[in-house]
Amino acid sequence: MNPLTLATITSSVTVLATDCLKGIATEAGKSTWNAIKSLFKWNSDPKLEELANKIAEELQKNPEIAEQIVKMLKDQDSIGSASELVSSINAEKVVVAQKIEVGQYFIM
Repeated sequence: MNPLTLATITSSVTVLATDCLKGIATEAGKSTWNAIKSLFKWNSDPKLEELANKIAEELQKNPEIAEQIVKMLKDQDSIGSASELVSSINAEKVVVAQKIEVGQYFIM
């Protein structure tokens, strides 16, 4: 997954989760956050200060769920800024490269 897509999805989910943890999310937001936690196979909420890192780690480990999360967020207009952040993301065919090696003649 390209870094910009990862950062945008992570930010969007973090905003949603933070609203839920602070108790200011809508019912749709809470439902979406619970669905995302289910995709991550989390039984509880991470600590607020660990949230963004844990979300990014899950997206990197399981890039196939990124498309599902983007669809969930786009489908929920009533969750506020979390859906607005991903409105222009197309997360189809996401590929994550853990390590890329290039030859000595590679020039950018």
